[in-house]
Amino acid sequence: MIKTKSSIVEIRIYKFPLPAKSLYNMSSSAVQTPESTIVEIIDNEGTIGYGEACMATSEAQRSTNESIRVSLSILGPSLIGVNPTDLSLINETMGNALLGEQEAKAAIDIACWDLIGKKLDVSVAELLGGNINREVLTYHVVGIASPEEASAEARRLQKMGITRLQLKAGGRRIEADISSIKAVSKATDEETVLDVDTNCGWTQTEATEVSKLTSGIDFSLEQPCRTNEELITIKSKIFHPLIIDESATDIKTISDLVYRKIADGFGMKITRVGGLSAMRSIRDFCLKTATPMSSDDAWGGDIIAAAGVALGSTIPRNLNRGAWIAHPYHRVHYDSVNGPRIENGYVKLPNGGPGLGLIIKKGTFGDPEQCYE
Repeated sequence: MIKTKSSIVEIRIYKFPLPAKSLYNMSSSAVQTPESTIVEIIDNEGTIGYGEACMATSEAQRSTNESIRVSLSILGPSLIGVNPTDLSLINETMGNALLGEQEAKAAIDIACWDLIGKKLDVSVAELLGGNINREVLTYHVVGIASPEEASAEARRLQKMGITRLQLKAGGRRIEADISSIKAVSKATDEETVLDVDTNCGWTQTEATEVSKLTSGIDFSLEQPCRTNEELITIKSKIFHPLIIDESATDIKTISDLVYRKIADGFGMKITRVGGLSAMRSIRDFCLKTATPMSSDDAWGGDIIAAAGVALGSTIPRNLNRGAWIAHPYHRVHYDSVNGPRIENGYVKLPNGGPGLGLIIKKGTFGDPEQCYE
């Protein structure tokens, strides 16, 4: 129990580059060195909570890393003096200060969850309802490449224990995508689950044509087109389960897609919906309707990864599409000991302490870009 009323006395905003070890190729862009935004919230008792938001690229995103920091320059001052343990008040205050900009709000929301966990001496996973799994299934991306390169990568990943693969597609002739789908399918083991994700990279015609020509191959089709209107149109024309990612933006949209029998599952991003508070509501809905979902984000370091794994640990395995983390692409880590790491296809919950389970040393992120007190 929190014995004294907490209040935010300082918010620091950091910009931190996350250089990738290798290119991460999607349908119309490649990730190189995105700059993550770190939020550090300090309360009147000196308890610190960390949050993070990082867009891999501007592709199919409503925010950029630059716009997130601009939004935080508005949100930050509005939260000084507010109780960080009152998540309803925190989110109401942010909503009154700024319309939309969920990614920036998510970084603050996550930091508050971390801070609450530290004050109560419990993990964020416990705050979210209790971890069902100490190890959370992850999936790994096979980037856009030739059929030979893609199938070789699929084999390599499976040897590392990965049992869920996400093959990127789109941004080229569909014949090339079909060839890669067939090659990777042949390279997958019986227990391996395959998803094909175009990040909105196909037209309706292309999506239906690819699904028809690969109808004998077992995989899920993830966000083949940009809008929900397009996805609704193609649903009856495709031969594969439809997973909705980029256009699953809030609980109202998600519930509508489920009740209309459009979505067979969701690829959920914490920052896209505004943080762990919103993700908790979406998780509860998906559990109630037996709808599979993932718990991850577009990019980012140990903080957002820990948040994704915490939520992912509360989802039963039969409904858990995994918690993707960018760990394999990172050159640097915020917590080199306790940060989330992939081992044999799973990610263990960080165990550095309460909250998100990370131990972040002072000075890790350099000097703050913004500071409000």
